[in-house]
Amino acid sequence: MKFRNLFFALIMFFAFTANAQQPTYLPRFKFFKLDGKPYSNININTTKKTLFILFDCTCEHCQREAKELNLAYSKLKNVTILMVTLDESISIQKFFGSFAPGLNLKPNVTVLQDKNKTFIPTFLPSQYPAIYLYSAAGKLLVYSYGDGGIKKVLKSIG
Repeated sequence: MKFRNLFFALIMFFAFTANAQQPTYLPRFKFFKLDGKPYSNININTTKKTLFILFDCTCEHCQREAKELNLAYSKLKNVTILMVTLDESISIQKFFGSFAPGLNLKPNVTVLQDKNKTFIPTFLPSQYPAIYLYSAAGKLLVYSYGDGGIKKVLKSIG
């Protein structure tokens, strides 16, 4: 846990000093489903918008946004939702059980583990939770971090 926080802090430091911005188009990625199977760009449904959420199971902001997402789920049924974390499976199950019961079981929601720790250097988030909404064509529509990201996504979707 401490190593992950240190890693995140270092990445954030370098991202800010390089004045980096989030990618305007969906970058190439490879994460893993909870069953260990890979999930990458080739798995994206190119007829729907895609919502990426980088979360940490112990992050209070992430917990609040997961609750908000769960409450607003009916408005996001036509969006592919990818929830990405560095956490282990046991923590992930507890997170959803406590803060967003059933959300991880919805047909358009996929929970992914960033086992290779590539999300941060690829997507360049500012802090947890980092929320990215991409168009069906892969163009970044919304980027948000901290509290309030789900509300911004909902405004963008209409």
